[in-house]
Amino acid sequence: MLEQWLPQVSVFDSDSPHTALLNGKAVIGIVWSGEAALLWQQDHRFQYVLPKEGGHMFLDSLAIPAKAPHKILAEAFINHCLEPAVSVLISNEYPYTNPNRAARERLTAEQLANPASYLPGDPLLSPLRNNGNETQAVDGFVRSIRAGLAR
Repeated sequence: MLEQWLPQVSVFDSDSPHTALLNGKAVIGIVWSGEAALLWQQDHRFQYVLPKEGGHMFLDSLAIPAKAPHKILAEAFINHCLEPAVSVLISNEYPYTNPNRAARERLTAEQLANPASYLPGDPLLSPLRNNGNETQAVDGFVRSIRAGLAR
């Protein structure tokens, strides 16, 4: 099935997939919700669509490693980011879903209308689970796909 579909893939870009859509190199894409939010923010003709079967719940977090040498500084940074005014500034630059209720109340109607940031309806979203470390196997699979495209 992949051999049939891969010739139709114009670009693999997990860093900035919205760019290929904006510049016309692609007309459809699988993109991170934050990238889709940036895309919609720049051009409302693009739609963010989840399959009716659902998708993975997206989650970004700030975390402090157990052996971090500057734990107190890291905690202060996280507290700073959680200040509503600062959290709004972050949303202004990166329109990911803002989980900070006090900050969200300060967002504009346009920001809250971004369908990739704040999903309309009640979509089926499941947490992504890592059931073992298959990273190397998946990486090898993706490399073989890309190598096949280069031929």
